Amino acid sequence: MTQSHPTVLLATRVRTAAALGLTVLVFANTILHWGQTKSGWLLSTGFVLHGWLLWVLMAANVFFYCFACWIVFWFIRGTAGPERFFMVGWCTGFVLSPLKLLGWTGVIKHIGAVGLAVALLASLALLLKPLDVADSSGRTDAT
Repeated sequence: MTQSHPTVLLATRVRTAAALGLTVLVFANTILHWGQTKSGWLLSTGFVLHGWLLWVLMAANVFFYCFACWIVFWFIRGTAGPERFFMVGWCTGFVLSPLKLLGWTGVIKHIGAVGLAVALLASLALLLKPLDVADSSGRTDAT
């Protein structure tokens, strides 16, 4: 199934303003809580597991991570222009989060913060972009 035109996720000013506000909150939270680290696991053990239960928990984490990456891929693929920058910026930290387990926590935090900054700028650009409103005949003001 081919798609002739990309999906517009941030079609209205209200959606774009909400996306901008949420991005500002998450970006500020990232900067303010810079020193705190998380485990990187979706389902954390909380206590020491042994044997097959640990393998089941790890398999569930890998499955959920792969499923989420698949959803991220389709969201990014379905957008274009500044919206694609917005989606890539939001998803960068999540997609690279398993590398934290290899000891690259600082690098991944920096990349995630830069991704959120790009998403912030992309949502601001979308908010400040003039509306392209079509009349009943399908013509826009730009034509």
